[in-house]
Amino acid sequence: MKSLKNSFFQTSVLVVQILIILSIGWMAWKLLHRTPVVPPQVYPYLTNISPELVLDSQKEGEKLSETGWADLLAIKSTLPTEQASPIIQQLKQGIPFNQITWKSTALSPNSIQEIKKRRVFLIQYPLFEPERYAFPVQGKPWYEDSWGADREGGKRQHEGTDLFALEGTPLLNVCSGKVEKLGWNRLGGERVGIRGDDGNYYYYAHLKTIDYTLKIGQSITKGAQIGTMGHTGDALTTPDHLHFGIQLPDGTWINPYPFLFVWQHYPS
Repeated sequence: MKSLKNSFFQTSVLVVQILIILSIGWMAWKLLHRTPVVPPQVYPYLTNISPELVLDSQKEGEKLSETGWADLLAIKSTLPTEQASPIIQQLKQGIPFNQITWKSTALSPNSIQEIKKRRVFLIQYPLFEPERYAFPVQGKPWYEDSWGADREGGKRQHEGTDLFALEGTPLLNVCSGKVEKLGWNRLGGERVGIRGDDGNYYYYAHLKTIDYTLKIGQSITKGAQIGTMGHTGDALTTPDHLHFGIQLPDGTWINPYPFLFVWQHYPS
């Protein structure tokens, strides 16, 4: 009887230990696979910066430091020109951003804090970082900002940018990452989905052909050809175009237009 009780006790202890190990493993898995929390101000800020201002800051920042473009853009996108000029002059004199003499600028603490916060956004979410991204269409396609336009008679809204070019025009991967989706769906037709190394999902739809070498799960470099321009899916009756979309890790789609404009026109 005593032996039976000991055996039961040992079994109970073993079960508890297994449950604890499984619980720890589950929590560790959840931590490793949790969706990154992006401050809600980040993408409204990034998508509303003038692309021309971004390009100007990128060009000017080349003469400063590795983060010179972000230093300048954070300042220029926050302050009017007359207030920004004295601070920019300090950067041009070789003073690092973290050593700027803010007291001499007569700016409010709120303005200084906003500049610093925006600079962090630009560096941590690097869609405007020079040479980090490739333009997705070879040559010079026609496109405009059609974000939010009605689709299917107003049943849904456009969550991307359409880039028009001749059928068969090569299409390129914008960001290094991994192939996540390939093949046909109802709206996108022949489509490719890439999970970028920045965490975002890049969606390419209406392709005529998908590059035969692509496989789900494989790594892919920036600028690699993913297929050719077409009009498959619900674009069957439209001119040939690429529907390009950017989805954040939390599932939110954002307007790709300002980023596309910058990637296409970055001063090389």
